[in-house]
Amino acid sequence: MLARKTLAPLALIGALMTGALPAFAADVTLRLAHNLSQDHVIAKTFARLATRVAELSNDKMEIKIYPNGQMGETKDVIAMMQQGAMDMTKGFYGELEAFEPSYFIFAVPYLFENDAHLERVLRSKLIDELNEKSAKKGFINLAGYGSGTRSFYTNKEIRTPDDVKGLKIRVLPTPTTNRMMELIGAHPVPIPYGETYTAIQQRVIDGAENNITTFVSTRQFEVAKVFSEDRHTVVVDFLTMSKKSWDRLTPDQKAILKKAVDESVVYEQELYKQDVDAAVKRVLAAGDKIIQADPAPFKAAVAPLIAELMADPEKAKWIEAVRAEAK
Repeated sequence: MLARKTLAPLALIGALMTGALPAFAADVTLRLAHNLSQDHVIAKTFARLATRVAELSNDKMEIKIYPNGQMGETKDVIAMMQQGAMDMTKGFYGELEAFEPSYFIFAVPYLFENDAHLERVLRSKLIDELNEKSAKKGFINLAGYGSGTRSFYTNKEIRTPDDVKGLKIRVLPTPTTNRMMELIGAHPVPIPYGETYTAIQQRVIDGAENNITTFVSTRQFEVAKVFSEDRHTVVVDFLTMSKKSWDRLTPDQKAILKKAVDESVVYEQELYKQDVDAAVKRVLAAGDKIIQADPAPFKAAVAPLIAELMADPEKAKWIEAVRAEAK
């Protein structure tokens, strides 16, 4: 929730006696809850964001962060945000899709050609349209942070769909992701993010899929020894804010927050590149393997999914908008 504090009476009296009139601007505390460990790239980015908001506002604005799922899973936090009981969270597109179906676009396999293509989309009018739809559901996105691509990690090499056939893979369940896994031949398992390590360790599942920095920050490289880069979907986390909380801010407060957020996007990209290098070194030092899978057979396997999505005029519109940004 968004809290405001007025000047204390003694401070007000002191200001009047010295002839200095106070601005009567209330201090603002924004609460940001996320389910990431504090050494995750996005968690570090949020910590930097909080520092910059305090600096830019001369400590009149504060972002208080609740990491490690203290407030529950993202879906729970977003429900709190819709009611105005929480201000911000890290919204992964797969989680946001449960509230606004248009986020499916980021789960379409092999739609984004490279990191530059994704960055163009995140700065395009498509995001403005997505925000308009999200606002009707009680939240908006202040920024999108691209963090590479999602690949499989298990205890066997995955080079073709045949290698993943029959494996139980942890996913964040969405219709698009489930259909993709079905076509590849894997069994999608909707285990909560924080339980994935133990589930792999106890052989409840065979593996999971994410980018390599998350593979390392969650320490899942200790229990899944092969990272197979097929790069099936992009990784995008949004800084998601309650529409009610945003509307309570003054124009000056919004400008300060937006400036700090814009800086955080640049910071996250620099930090992510550094963390990728560090993650690769750590995985190899642990004796794990990193292999490059040919995406061609995977693309062929998921072709029916693309055809099904394109048969829906509304979804086809979003897919074509993304493809247009590739040029």
